[in-house]
Amino acid sequence: MNTLPRLTIVLTGLLSCALAGADQAVLGNGDRVSGTLLEQTMDAVVMETAWGGKITIRRADLVGLSTDRPLRIRLHDDRSFEGTLGSDDSGRPVIETTDRQRIRIDGLEAIAAMAPVASEQPPRYEWRGNVTLSGELKTGNTDTDKLNVGTHMVIEKKNINRVTLDAMLAREHADNRLTKEQYQLGGKYDHFFHERWFGFIGTAFEQDPFRDIDLRSVVSAGSGYQFFDSDELRLSLEAGLSYTDTRFIVDEDDRYAGFNWGLNWEQALPGDRATFFHRHRGNQGLDSSDNLIVKARTGIRVPIAAGLTASAEYDLDWDRSPAEDTSSMDHTYRLGVGYDW
Repeated sequence: MNTLPRLTIVLTGLLSCALAGADQAVLGNGDRVSGTLLEQTMDAVVMETAWGGKITIRRADLVGLSTDRPLRIRLHDDRSFEGTLGSDDSGRPVIETTDRQRIRIDGLEAIAAMAPVASEQPPRYEWRGNVTLSGELKTGNTDTDKLNVGTHMVIEKKNINRVTLDAMLAREHADNRLTKEQYQLGGKYDHFFHERWFGFIGTAFEQDPFRDIDLRSVVSAGSGYQFFDSDELRLSLEAGLSYTDTRFIVDEDDRYAGFNWGLNWEQALPGDRATFFHRHRGNQGLDSSDNLIVKARTGIRVPIAAGLTASAEYDLDWDRSPAEDTSSMDHTYRLGVGYDW
């Protein structure tokens, strides 16, 4: 680490401690990071800082850790305590429990996990999301313009309920002739019956005249399981029943009940310099194996500065029984810029 960033971290940490109590992580290189400890797992500590937002510190880089507020601390020997973490005169970690016991432990490696004690205040809604823009403008021998806009937003009360919204617009012109026009809009509501299990109801709408789709509407409901849900890794699977109503421009309209499934995967890559994402949806009609639709979005977002990101994305849209004179599969590759919040 360069001298200037190191000095900034140290001074910011000291200032934070002077103004108010704070949790503090001590790194092997001597740096001290002050903020609010959000979570500790087997591999990392996540802290909220005033100067850098949420940051992840590898457990292997830690030589000291202290907190100024009670946490739920679980040890590898399956003992659990509520209290603050500090150290004695010899530097050995000590848990100061809420009933004033002092529990000495054999190093930070004895801690399996730490997390804030559940607040008595009702949980608040939080939201996150991103919007991405890509396009092309070419004039001369060929006049071409392309515009793609997509957004993914999540509003949730952690482990209680969650609303997910997705939208996409894609339009292309070549020599003043419309060559592509797609609109997609989707929404889903999840209600958690358990920390991991949730039920959902969702709807999706699509319009694509170049695939003869005047309007496709899908309503679905089912259950899912949230394997992981943190800024480092979000992974869930879901499945249920659906009803699909497709109005074609030329072809005969189609309606059927079906089975649907979904995968949501978002993961920070090593070094927190990029985020990988994959969202997959499938819908199989119960009346015929030909009524199968699969949609998938896979890509990487790389932070630039102040919420701005660069992105690379591949979209797959496959319909086993498309309208007459249209292709079963659409592939879309996008490079764009966006904003994350």
